[in-house]
Order: sequence, then structure tokens, then C-alpha cells
Amino acid sequence: MTANERVAVRASHSRRLKKRKRVKLKRGRGKRGDCAIISPLVKKYWLQRYRLFSRYDEGVELDEEGWYSVTPEEIAIRHAERCRGKTVIDCFAGVGGNAIQFAILCHHVIAIDIDPQKIALALHNAKVYGVEDRIDFVVGDFFQLAPSLKGDVVYLSPPWGGPSYKMIQQFNLDLLKPKDGRDLQIEENYVDGNFKGITAYFSNVAWREA
Repeated sequence: MTANERVAVRASHSRRLKKRKRVKLKRGRGKRGDCAIISPLVKKYWLQRYRLFSRYDEGVELDEEGWYSVTPEEIAIRHAERCRGKTVIDCFAGVGGNAIQFAILCHHVIAIDIDPQKIALALHNAKVYGVEDRIDFVVGDFFQLAPSLKGDVVYLSPPWGGPSYKMIQQFNLDLLKPKDGRDLQIEENYVDGNFKGITAYFSNVAWREA
């Protein structure tokens, strides 16, 4: 084989390799959960996806706000254990992280969100966990619906503004004090040693051990 022929063979082989690489990358773009399709804002939450939903690979879906708003599953289970056997009203259901765990451990759940897309995602995710029949999904404004709702426990986890919270130096917990003077318990929530948030329990679910 001449020198020119060897160069031609190497060039042909190189083109085939590049073609295979391009095809592989093209296929990867459409794969569920591919980090390449996740926006930089939520990438760090995507890396923790199994902490958010242990069954993520079975088809769980989230929108961008859902990534940084959903309660990590371990904490959602903790919340649900406090309400075991009761009817729970999840006032700001989002993509369903809490509603799903409530449905597993509680008698019934009413999941409310003003955003129809959030409710659609919550329903889809509840189906992944097989608990959709134990949840009433409602599109609406909780503040408007509140007078007509009946339940044993009201769970409030409203939209909190996203990762920009890190710029806030102080939070005023006085705003969480119950107006009727009943019991209040503040619980710090950690996942794998990392602080994730604070839960305030009021009334008959305060100091009730899971």
C-alpha cells in the first residue's frame, strides 16, 4: 500500500468515526433525563433527581419551576407520616411530590394548584406511583376555594421564588406563629446531612411523632 493510499484509508476511517459520534449524540438529545436538555438553572436539582422522586426513571415529569420547588421525597414521606390516616388538603400541590406521599399514607388527598400544567404533571406523576385514585386534583386558587374545603390537615407549601433565596440574609419566623395560640413545632429538614428547609407544624399535628 502506498503512502497516499494509507492516508486515504485513515481519512475514510476518521470520517466514519465522526459520523458514528454524531449519530450517537443525536440520539442522546431525545433521551429522557438527558442532562443536556436541562437548563443551567435547574441542573443541580436534576443531579439530585432520585432524591426528589425515587421512581424518576419510571416516567416522572417536572417543569422548570417544579425542579426547584418539589419537596425531596424523604421529607415528603416525613410530612405524610405526621398525617397518617387523615384527609389532607395540599393547597399548592405543584408537580405532586407531597400529594403522592400523602396518598400513600393518608386516607385521601385534595391537591390544588392554580396552574393547569402543574396539575397535569401531578396527575401524571401520581400515576407513576399508582396513587392517582386517592387524590382529587383541582385547578384553582386555594384562597378562593378555602371556604368550601373540608379536611383534617391543611398542608401549605407555596411557591417560594426559586434559587434566588440565597441572596436573602434573614427570614422572619414570627410570620409563622399561629394566630389562635395553639401548638407550634418547628422542624429543620435535612437530606443526607444537607439542610433543605423548615417545616412548621400547627395544632394537632404539632409534636405528633411519625
